[in-house]
Amino acid sequence: MPKKLTLLTVISWLLALVIWQLIFNTHPVVSEILWEIHTIFTSVILFYLVLNAFVKEATLDFIKICFRIIFKVWLIIFIAFSMHNSFNQKGFVLTSTFIFGYLEGLIDVNAWLRSRNFTADSKIGTFCKTKSDKIAWSIISISTVHLLCAFIALIFFSID
Repeated sequence: MPKKLTLLTVISWLLALVIWQLIFNTHPVVSEILWEIHTIFTSVILFYLVLNAFVKEATLDFIKICFRIIFKVWLIIFIAFSMHNSFNQKGFVLTSTFIFGYLEGLIDVNAWLRSRNFTADSKIGTFCKTKSDKIAWSIISISTVHLLCAFIALIFFSID
């Protein structure tokens, strides 16, 4: 990466922190959690850099799909469960979240499998020869993510 691009990257990161600090420094609610926001933002960037340093690009696509399902679907569900008072009224929203979140994940996994040119002798290539193979592996993948979400939910509901 050219030095100018590295410098621009660092400046844009610092600028984002400074702007947040200037805007929310005296905000009655956000000012109390402003440093946590900065820490989370910076940690996510560092995690992204580490992932890119150690993980292949194709694997990053799959990780993105998993994160999207875990946080997009389950975070909304956890919020709804946290608001016990109006759970019955939120049933449609929760059901829609499940349906469209998991459907999006399935489509993304399938697209990921279709867009890769796996060699016939690779592990994935031997399992994903036909369209139906890719559909099946999409379902297996999403099922695995769903299983992981069960453990995440277990942890969530164990918190007092």
